[in-house]
Amino acid sequence: MSEAPSGPFQARVDAFFGRIGRHLVHPGQRESFATYAFGLLGDAERKSVEPIAARACPDPAGARRMHDRLLHFVRESPWSDRAVRREATAYAVEALSAQEPVTTWIVDDTGMLKQGRQSPGVQRQYTGTAGKITNCQLGVSLSVATRSEQVPIDFELYLPESWTSDAVRRRVARIPDSIVFKSKLELALDMIRRAIEDEVPGNIVLADSFYGRASSFRNTIYGYGLDFAVATGADTRVWTLDSRGHRRGEAATVEQLGLSLGAGAFRRVTWRDGTKYKLSSSFLFRRVKVAHDDGIDLTVHFT
Repeated sequence: MSEAPSGPFQARVDAFFGRIGRHLVHPGQRESFATYAFGLLGDAERKSVEPIAARACPDPAGARRMHDRLLHFVRESPWSDRAVRREATAYAVEALSAQEPVTTWIVDDTGMLKQGRQSPGVQRQYTGTAGKITNCQLGVSLSVATRSEQVPIDFELYLPESWTSDAVRRRVARIPDSIVFKSKLELALDMIRRAIEDEVPGNIVLADSFYGRASSFRNTIYGYGLDFAVATGADTRVWTLDSRGHRRGEAATVEQLGLSLGAGAFRRVTWRDGTKYKLSSSFLFRRVKVAHDDGIDLTVHFT
């Protein structure tokens, strides 16, 4: 198979799949997992079971047998996805920590563009991947990061209510009865909870404004004892705070606050070199309190 590793990389791959194999009881499961994983990581344009099987076995008869084996593995074979993900996370964290401390968790979502209507979760919805409303699936991810590297450790497919409430679509797509509708916020918090349970290192959560403007998200992160740096919308209303942490004046939107302070209050900050130019922007730092009774202590800083 063209995706198979060779040379010095082989030992690392063997070590990784050896660890994953602890959670796959039967030899056939371990073989199917490796074949499927190499197919997903390979350079083929299509990553479904059929093309993966075809690349793994060039002759048609062998490809059909491999196709059936892989389908059985992903649909019917009894193995713990949770245990495999936990092992893969431990492997990734160990590799990162050997270079730098893992300090940060990053919540994000990704759109997978689709043509049809059969893939679980697909519908017309907004995705930043395309920058518009389009036919796609959405997935929420949790990544861990050091100062210079990051790697995803968890992922959840977002299933809209148009799927979770449709018994026919659920049956055809083999969606288990135990799967219920959860918002992207709930999926993100589930992954953060699992990372805490697995004692994944890190003490600050980063997220964009979809997550950051939700008080329920911020409250839960705060309740877990984690710090966070999240974006908010320009229409988020805040109070400024005095030196004692007491709010002052009337609440204003973040946009109004920035305009009232003027361009001179901002400073240019460059945070790293990009592929074509340095990445920089203008920042203003002020102590504020979100104008919503979200339960967060006034001493928490938002920027």
